[in-house]
Amino acid sequence: MFKRVGWGLFILLLSVLTLGYVFRMPLTLHFAAPSLQQSGVELHCLDWSLTSNLDLHIEKACIGYQGQQLELADITVNTKRVTINRANLSVTTPTSTAESSTAKKLALTLIESRPLLTVNRLVISYPQLANPLTISINEPLLNQFVVSGDITASASLFTDRITGQVKLDNELVSKVRHIVNLNLNSQNRFSFDGLSLTLDSQIDGQYVAELENCAIIFKANGHVSSQYDLNSQRLILDAQQLTSSLDAQENCLQQIARLTADTKQQQFIAKQIPLHWQLQLPDQIGWQDGSLNLDAINFVAATSELRINNLDVNSNDLPNSLKAELAFSLQNDDIKKFSITTNMANHGVVGRYQLDLVQLPDFIAVDAQNITSNGEFTVKEFLTTAQGKLSAKLAIGKLAVDELTVSKYQGTLAATINEQRYTTAALASQVDTVSFSDYKLTQLTNNLNASGDLGVGELFIDISSETTLAVLQSEAVDLNNIKVSSRAMQSRALQASHQVMIDDIKVIVTHHMSSTAHPVEVIIPEQSVSRFNPILHQFAPLATLTGGSVSAHVKGDVNLLAADITVQLSGINGLYTDYLINGFSSQLVGKYDSGLLNVKPTKFDINELRAGAIVEKITGQLQINNSEPAITAITGNVMGGSFTLDKYRVTEQPQQALVTFKNIDASKVITLDEKSGISLTGRVTGTLPVYFSELGIEVKEGQLTNQGAAKLLITNNAAFNAVKAQQQELSPILGLLEDLDIQSIKSSVNLKPDGWMTLGVNLQGYNKPQAQQVNFNYNHEENVFTLLRALRLSDEITQKVEQEYSTKGSNND
Repeated sequence: MFKRVGWGLFILLLSVLTLGYVFRMPLTLHFAAPSLQQSGVELHCLDWSLTSNLDLHIEKACIGYQGQQLELADITVNTKRVTINRANLSVTTPTSTAESSTAKKLALTLIESRPLLTVNRLVISYPQLANPLTISINEPLLNQFVVSGDITASASLFTDRITGQVKLDNELVSKVRHIVNLNLNSQNRFSFDGLSLTLDSQIDGQYVAELENCAIIFKANGHVSSQYDLNSQRLILDAQQLTSSLDAQENCLQQIARLTADTKQQQFIAKQIPLHWQLQLPDQIGWQDGSLNLDAINFVAATSELRINNLDVNSNDLPNSLKAELAFSLQNDDIKKFSITTNMANHGVVGRYQLDLVQLPDFIAVDAQNITSNGEFTVKEFLTTAQGKLSAKLAIGKLAVDELTVSKYQGTLAATINEQRYTTAALASQVDTVSFSDYKLTQLTNNLNASGDLGVGELFIDISSETTLAVLQSEAVDLNNIKVSSRAMQSRALQASHQVMIDDIKVIVTHHMSSTAHPVEVIIPEQSVSRFNPILHQFAPLATLTGGSVSAHVKGDVNLLAADITVQLSGINGLYTDYLINGFSSQLVGKYDSGLLNVKPTKFDINELRAGAIVEKITGQLQINNSEPAITAITGNVMGGSFTLDKYRVTEQPQQALVTFKNIDASKVITLDEKSGISLTGRVTGTLPVYFSELGIEVKEGQLTNQGAAKLLITNNAAFNAVKAQQQELSPILGLLEDLDIQSIKSSVNLKPDGWMTLGVNLQGYNKPQAQQVNFNYNHEENVFTLLRALRLSDEITQKVEQEYSTKGSNND
């Protein structure tokens, strides 16, 4: 009975075990899956069995965890080792969640005795991998793992950390992401405690970037340490012991040189761009939530250096988050010094610069030496409205281009632009000397101001300028104390007006300059001619303008070299050596065209001309023909009569003019006073052919004759009486001249260029007291220039005395 019951229980247990083994898969999934789900693990499939050695053999197992899928196949489990022959891991990019779990310190429960793990083949797939990774995992000692295959690594498990090392090389990098021309070899030691990952790396890498026949090589060699915190997601990198360099090939300069066809420009550009750079990294580089920050990074070359300090930028908010301090410096044989420092933040840049050049490069057609410049600038919202301001100083020791030479230039520039695109600029300049062709300017100062709206619409710029100039020298004339006030508007063309003061001479200039025309208008307002004396003295040092007024109007086009000219002269008084002119008036109307000036015949009047003899009420015609002045039809009153001059051209070419006298008072021809005892009454007329040449003035075959009756009286003249006493034989004849009614006077006049005048006089008359007909011939020779100078001096003294008494009389009234 007992034996029968025992066999019954055994058969029942065997039946249960048999049924359990037969239905092992659904039973395992039914009881194991819910417990795994509590840990977030999904068990999709499981197929296991027992071997003849009572080893557990799992044909297939499918596990899912947070979207990652792991398929295991051909697994053998016994008391010594768990062997997985095949495994596939599919890793997907995790979706972002509103809340993220907080990492905690590792507190691993390590079993002191368990089967060792071996994975013969694990294939890892990830969307961002260029190719799947295939590795094998072996655990030779408990909690120590060795990874081989596409990844070479080792790891050790401890209760509070995981440590190990991993190797990165070209083959692994190419599987992760295919990067051409990358050569990398890195040995990395890591430690992970659940909160942070620490990595110490020894890197030896090189990357070659090919940019259209230009190879740029980046090399990095040395030690890098880093630490990543899972909770804060902050990465801290120490690359201070990493040596990095950037090398460009020579053919890169050829690519840059293609920007210009000028050989000198190509050579200059090539010299300014270093091919070899060293990269100096700081002891700490931080990265968190896409934000990069570092203390300093330097790019150093033989002649240049670029420093980036306090860099802070977020890759998710570029360029709004960019903050940095940049400093660049360059120094070589061509550029003595160039430096620029900037502070970038909040879409703005604040900086300063300094430039020092011995001379400009050869390819610039300007010879400039000893150039220095420095300044400060501010730019706001450079991505949108680009507001900013600039203040700068510029100094040039010497500048020469073509015929222009500038010595010792100093300038100060201040410019601003606001968010409405309204711009202002002010330039203050000082120059010691400026030379151009035959012109030289000394002590030039200029203050230029410009403002305008650069927004949408037609561009308008208001310009104002104040210029002072101590001296303007030229071969023709020197001008002193020049002041120019200018106002202008620049739009489609330049419209400008200038008020010019030259030694108190006022000139107004307006012009309109465009691409097709340049009309200009020059106005000299009515002003005293005495203001022109400083200019006049340069042409005629002995000439002085004492009274009268002048005004002028010029209107034409600079491009056409043509203009209409009007000059008004009113009551001009002046003195030239001993010549005195009063009351010169005229209005000249002319035209300038193709380098030649023409003035149509214009009447002029002169109230009085004193040149020894006093000439009054002079009128004539003044004209300019092809820049050659000429006066014609000149008439005037002299010595109680009148004269006419047919024409006179102001030229060095030989010419002839004819002077005609009428009704001249003979008594005024005799310059002796009444006490001399000689008097002559009557009228004379005549003609004087005047010849002008390089030798001077000459009169040939001039004629003077009486005009009606004349009378000669000689009484008590000591000289005449002395002649009669000495020449007793001539006394009767000379006595006939003492009371002579002149019927005819004929005189020939000849004047040499040296001033010697020869008179051949023939007198015919009748002496009533002696009832004797007289025919008298007389030849006289005298230097008329000496005589006229004496007469002019006497005349000038007389006039000065008259002016003195006239002034005193007026003051006494």
